[in-house]
Amino acid sequence: MRCHSLILAGLVLLGTQGFAQTPLLSPSLPSARRTVSPNPSGAQKPAASKETEAEQKARFQELTSVLKDRIAEASDKVMSKIIDQEKDLRLRLSYFQRQDRLDPNSFATKEEIQNWQKLVDQFQASRDKTAKVYGDASENLEAALLAEKIEPKLAAAIRKEIIATFPWDDIVKKDDLLTTYVGYHRQLLSFFDQNWKTWNSAKPYFADQKTEADYEKLCQQITSAGKEIDTIYKRDNF
Repeated sequence: MRCHSLILAGLVLLGTQGFAQTPLLSPSLPSARRTVSPNPSGAQKPAASKETEAEQKARFQELTSVLKDRIAEASDKVMSKIIDQEKDLRLRLSYFQRQDRLDPNSFATKEEIQNWQKLVDQFQASRDKTAKVYGDASENLEAALLAEKIEPKLAAAIRKEIIATFPWDDIVKKDDLLTTYVGYHRQLLSFFDQNWKTWNSAKPYFADQKTEADYEKLCQQITSAGKEIDTIYKRDNF
């Protein structure tokens, strides 16, 4: 997802959904005010001003340019929060995608396992916060558009159009996969804690066949979920 595609989505709305006759900006803005005669009276009517087609086109283009800038400002406010949160989430994800996270010999003490369990909690909290910024995106975007003094009816329509460009199926799937991924790492850390120092220095780490099978299954689940998450990130360019 990129901000310029969101801005474009809002502008496309102008040409495709009949907003050419809709006020683009709230009337409180200087650029949206009408010129009024300083001394109107019943006896003296101001001469009707007639805009040529070229003048109308130029004025509409000017308003559209202003609108484009304001959509950009509003979109950036919302997208910057999402992008920053996604960066935090991906950084935490990268910690757990390292191969030594699956190696029991990477833990010198049980305290290190406890420290990583705290990092798992922080990872889950980051995932939850990321889900929330997406969940709040529609409401926050409309508020940002209104704050830019865009006419409310148009702001609502632009918000709807922009939010529709989000890859919601992948966002939901990624959230679910991350929760599953975090859960697998919790299980692996608990597994290492319960089987503390019963492992070998090289593979196969566990002499007991069932223990080794349980370990290998968890590793495969973690690796598989991690690859699915990476695929979504690459496909949608989060």
